[in-house]
Amino acid sequence: MNTSSLAKRRLSTVSSEGVCIQSFQLLFIQLEPLIVGHPLIHLGYAYEISSRELAMEALGLATTSYNFLHKYLDDDSYTKPSNYSTSSPIEILRKVAEDKRFDNVFDHQGADNIEPLFENHEAVVLEHWNAWHLPNPKKQFEDSQYAAVALLVASHEPRSSNPYDFFLVHLLTTSHAVRILLPLIPAKFHVALVRQWWLLTLAVYIAQIRPMVAVEYITEYDTEGKDWDWVDKQALGGKWSMDAHYVKGLRAMKVAAETWGDGQQYYLKAACRLGTEFDGWGGFGPLEAGGRRGSAGGQGYN
Repeated sequence: MNTSSLAKRRLSTVSSEGVCIQSFQLLFIQLEPLIVGHPLIHLGYAYEISSRELAMEALGLATTSYNFLHKYLDDDSYTKPSNYSTSSPIEILRKVAEDKRFDNVFDHQGADNIEPLFENHEAVVLEHWNAWHLPNPKKQFEDSQYAAVALLVASHEPRSSNPYDFFLVHLLTTSHAVRILLPLIPAKFHVALVRQWWLLTLAVYIAQIRPMVAVEYITEYDTEGKDWDWVDKQALGGKWSMDAHYVKGLRAMKVAAETWGDGQQYYLKAACRLGTEFDGWGGFGPLEAGGRRGSAGGQGYN
C-alpha cells in the first residue's frame, strides 16, 4: 500500500486536532523524511488550521513529488565538507551570485532549469549546499528566514516595473512551513529538514538566474509610518487580497517578526515594500508560458 492510501485510511478516522501528529508519524517515523516544497507548505498549513484534508493532501504530494532531489537528502555520501564554510546563508547566496561557473548556464528563468542544473553542475551546487555550517541550529534557522525574506524582496530593485518573482515567494512560504513544523517533529530530523529547504533554495535561486540580493533594499526602506495594521489591511482588503501567494508572503513575514522579534523593523520594512510595490508575479520561463506552472524538480507551484 502506498503512502497516500495509508494516509487516507489512517486520517479518515482521526480528529482534526490529531491529524498532524498522525502525518508526522507517517513522514518522520515510519518513513524516511519525504517533505520538500509544496508538501511541506501544505503540511504546515494543515497544522495551523487543524485540517485533516490538507494533511492528507500533503501526504499525497509527498509521495507523488518524490524525485531526484531526494537522493541528496537520503544518501549521506552527498553531505561532505565543502571548500569553504559559513553559518550565514546570505553570504553563501552572495558567493553563488558571484560564482562564474554558473555564468551563461541558462538563457531563461524557470523551473525547467532545475533538473539540468543538477545533471550538469551537481558538484558546484553541492559545494555551496554543504558550505552552510549550523553550529547553532536555532540561530541558523533564524538566519534562513532572514534570507528567505531577502530573496523575495531584496532581489527586487526599488521602483522597478518588473514583477516580483513567483518562485522566490515559495522559498519564503516553505521557510514559514519549516518554522511551524520544527517544534512538532523529532529533534533528530530538525537539521535535515532545514537542509532540505536550503537545497531547494539554492536550486530555485540558480534556476532564476541568480538575481542580486541587496539587503539594503529592505534595511534602508522608509515605511513612512506604516505598521503591521497597514500590512494586514493590504492582505485582507487591498487590491491583491485575492492573490493567495501575495497574502501568504505577507503573513510569513509577520509571523517571522513575531517569532524572532523585529527591533530593526526588517520584516516590517520588507512587508511594507511588498505591500506597496506588488503588481503581480513574474519569473516564469517557457514551461510556465506554455500554460503549465513550473515545478521544483516535479513539485508543482500553483
